[in-house]
Amino acid sequence: MKRRGTEISEINEIIKRIIEQISNSKEMIINIIDNVKKEEAELIIEIKQLKDKIAEIIKEVDELEKLDKKMRQSLSEVSSRFDKYSEKDIKEVYDKAYEVRLKLLTKRNEEKSLREKRDRLEIQLKKLGENINNAQKAISQITVALKYLEGEALSTLNLDDKESEMLVGIKILEAQEDERKRIARDIHDGPAQYVASAVMRIDFTKKVIEKDLEKGMMELSELKEVLKTALKEIRAIIFDLRPMSLDDLGLAHTIQEYVKSIKEEKDINIELKIKPIEDEIEPIIQVAVYRIIQEILNNVKKHSKAKNVEVKLDYGLKYLMIVVSDDGIGFDVEETLKKVKTQGTNYGLLGIMERVNQLQGEFELESKKGVGTKFKIKLPVNRGVIKDD
Repeated sequence: MKRRGTEISEINEIIKRIIEQISNSKEMIINIIDNVKKEEAELIIEIKQLKDKIAEIIKEVDELEKLDKKMRQSLSEVSSRFDKYSEKDIKEVYDKAYEVRLKLLTKRNEEKSLREKRDRLEIQLKKLGENINNAQKAISQITVALKYLEGEALSTLNLDDKESEMLVGIKILEAQEDERKRIARDIHDGPAQYVASAVMRIDFTKKVIEKDLEKGMMELSELKEVLKTALKEIRAIIFDLRPMSLDDLGLAHTIQEYVKSIKEEKDINIELKIKPIEDEIEPIIQVAVYRIIQEILNNVKKHSKAKNVEVKLDYGLKYLMIVVSDDGIGFDVEETLKKVKTQGTNYGLLGIMERVNQLQGEFELESKKGVGTKFKIKLPVNRGVIKDD
């Protein structure tokens, strides 16, 4: 028994060292990603500046082309009227025409050179984006492996065998990591870019104000718009994480707002039948209800091709019932649930099932290809019901 205890201790020590090595590797990759993201942000700003410069040169080229045409006409006229114009007049027109032509060719070459540079930088930016994406996937996989080694993989679905249970545990962790990655990507691609651009433009605006106050004020106005856009995107991300209207205006209003946003994006008729809610449903249960309805409607929006959707929410003293039905293309329920349990596919459906099981609720899914889909979900209205049961 003593030897066995020693072996377990040695195995634990090996696992501990493996975890440390993996954690160090993860930190190194994160540092690399941060550096690449900085390079990406600088590249985006440089490309924007190039595009602005190209736009200016195009205007100059257009003006020079008009002037070049005018000068060629003048040159043609003086060359054909020796009786009217002296040799000196002809030489002056010729010199001016040559000067304009030279400027035009120079600007055209400059435009071509800048376009080529812009194209090279855009290819470089695309490759950087791919590298960041691949590195983030590696981080997600490493994090999942670490959590599982550290014993954080929790199985929340009632499956038939331990192997499937372990697989779903891993897939749930992957889903969590994918969500974190999505949030990080939303922040990086949205507000972070606008803030980085604003920081760069502040120094530029200072210089403009020193030279030309009017142009400087225009730059400040544009800078204000950039920051307003960043703020708008930050609020959208916060709403997606935790809608403040849940606390301020309640569940029904928050669902209505989400439905309104879907209608603005997609041509889908969504009918809501929600029983007025005050204090009957515990706040934490309301969050779960919102997330479940949000995920179902998100699936409808992405996959169902439905034209009509009905959302019902009713409740009694102990339980509430969510029923969401659509007239979309439908799918094979048995096959889909099997894939969810054995392969962990369809993270949205997996997340819904996870929430329902955590709250000891009931989950029912009906669907047929070409007919539509119906979700029926029963949940307790508060944690007291769970304890009683």
